[in-house]
Amino acid sequence: LDFHDFGLTLEAFSQTVAITVLATIYSVLLGLVLAAFGARNLMKNKFVTYALSAFFTFLRAVPTPVWGLGPAAGIVGLCVHATAFFARAFTQSFEDVPEEVIEALEATGASKLHIFLSAILPAAASQIMAWTGLRFEINFSESAILGMIGAGGIGFAIANNIQGYQFGAAGLAIVLVFVFAYCVELVFTTIKKNYI
Repeated sequence: LDFHDFGLTLEAFSQTVAITVLATIYSVLLGLVLAAFGARNLMKNKFVTYALSAFFTFLRAVPTPVWGLGPAAGIVGLCVHATAFFARAFTQSFEDVPEEVIEALEATGASKLHIFLSAILPAAASQIMAWTGLRFEINFSESAILGMIGAGGIGFAIANNIQGYQFGAAGLAIVLVFVFAYCVELVFTTIKKNYI
């Protein structure tokens, strides 16, 4: 491993992490909202649920690089793809909540928002955390791949070093990616096991 340009490698790595974090936060929030409208047990209008499901499928089918290169375009591309992923995954999580629970709350006069916040969201919290952890890892790897094709970040550093035959520096960048991905998995597993 070559630590000669470690500062530049670390800066590129931090850029990739920043893109990953921002894209994940934005897409989780958008995914939660869209999933609430796409869940059949919350939204009784079948046309809306089918239309949203088709829209999510279309967005997931579009590859991330299509949305453009560079950090800003990378965030947008990851957000679009991850939002469609989260909306579909969260919809399934929300639909797993027993219909009897929703009917009991509706019988007491609870609003849709109250039902969502007090019953659906807490019941799906464990699955939401699991999906978020999985997608965070995917976003990180996609962000690194986007970097290899010109979006900057750690992927660009790896590609640049390999093209310049600086395999020690490229190896260091790859080790950083591996260690970060492993730590992310540990963090999300710990959170899910101990707090949800």
